[in-house]
Formats: sequence, C-alpha cells, structure tokens
Amino acid sequence: MADAESALRVAVAGANGKTGKVVAQALAEDPALELVGRLVRTGARPAKGEYSDVRHLAKTSPAVLVDFTVFPDSKAIALQAIAAGIRPVIGTSGYQAEDVEELRTACRRANVGGVFAPNFSIGAVLMMQFAQTAARYFESAEIIESHHEAKKDAPSGTASATAQRMASVRPFGRSEGAPQEAAVAARGLDVNGIHIHSVRMPGVIAEQEVRLANESETLVIRHRATSRRAFVDGVLKAVHAAPKLRHLVVGLEQLL
Repeated sequence: MADAESALRVAVAGANGKTGKVVAQALAEDPALELVGRLVRTGARPAKGEYSDVRHLAKTSPAVLVDFTVFPDSKAIALQAIAAGIRPVIGTSGYQAEDVEELRTACRRANVGGVFAPNFSIGAVLMMQFAQTAARYFESAEIIESHHEAKKDAPSGTASATAQRMASVRPFGRSEGAPQEAAVAARGLDVNGIHIHSVRMPGVIAEQEVRLANESETLVIRHRATSRRAFVDGVLKAVHAAPKLRHLVVGLEQLL
C-alpha cells in the first residue's frame, strides 16, 4: 500500500455481494489505493470497517466510492455520495437513461467527476465496439445474453447498451418472422429493432452473443466472463481516473 498521505482513499458499496467481494479484494491489493470502508446491505451485521449507511461511510473520507449493489438502491447511494463530494464508480445494472442523466446532473452541480459503465469487463467493452462497427454492414441482428439466475434485471444493461450502440450507426427494422409469430414472447424484447433474448441459469457469470446477418452471410461476436475478476481491470482503471474527472463519464470505453 502507498503511504497514507499519497494513497487514493476508496470505499466499496455492495462489498458483501459476489462481485463486490472480488472488487474489494482487488482494491485492497492495489499498492496505490487505501480501502477505507465497505458499505454492506442494510440488515447485515457490519464487521470492522463495514457500514450500512452512506453517511457513516462518508466519515472515512473516501475520494471514490465503487458501487456494485442493486437498483434503485444504487442510485440513492450514488446521489448521497456525490452530495458528500465523493466520486462514484458505478457498475450496477438496472439504470435507465433518465437515471444516468440524473447522476450526470448531480455530478455537474457538485463539480464532482465519476464513471458509470454498463460493463467493466474490457473484453465486453471491445465486444460492444466490434458489434457497433459490424452493424453498418448487416441488415439484421439479434442478441443473446446469459447471466446467473439471481440477476435482477433483464435484459442486461450490457445487452441494451449494445443494441443502442448498434442502432446508432444504422436503423434496424423489426423482424417479425411469420405473421403468427409477431406477438410471441419467445422472439425476445425489441430494443431499437434488435431482438434481445435473456437467459438466467445457475453456473453462469456473464455471456453475450451478437448475431448479425444478411442474405449471404452471418457474423457472430461472443464474449464470456469466466470469473468475476474479469471486471477488476476496468474498475481499477475507472477508480484511478475518477479524481481527474470533472463530469460523469458514461462507458468504460471513454477511458481506454
């Protein structure tokens, strides 16, 4: 660890969750950081260094708060942190565009920077970029995303962000298939003309496959996280960048 004066003080919200535990360990192991507190679920019995309230956590004076909780708790935590001058780094799913805009406005008013990312896996970010690049060359696309059975939102934030980025470079018309198929839920959720299919099963961490096609060929782009440590490098990059930011950065790709 760096000496107390030079180390960047960091806290983690959701530190007793599966991803939060991995992230907290990685932050504690970074010699340039000092992990000063962990925010745990209300109702959990806090151990030493753990807090169940942002106001108490703020007394440890973290410069950055990493959030891997659940929505809408995540937004409330982030807004409290921003109001206290703490920079948020948010990896929680379930946010809608208006929620992100609310955080952006709060950061601007408080003159605080931060990072919000649908996915902190560098491989997943590259997958989204590749899909966006490929989208302009294909007329049809669908997304299949798979996560653990406890994930609360569907489709995932990564899948929705991928569809939005692909649709930003060209329009995708909704493919209805046979007339009797039009209202069948099995066709997935239409997001900007791209169908998203969500799978929730035990033993899965995070997988996404983007299929693009025209009449003569098909392109498949796939990413799979085999460990929650897949998110660590992206989180560390965001944490180290946050103190230099003066606004909310949306998307890890902005820092790569």
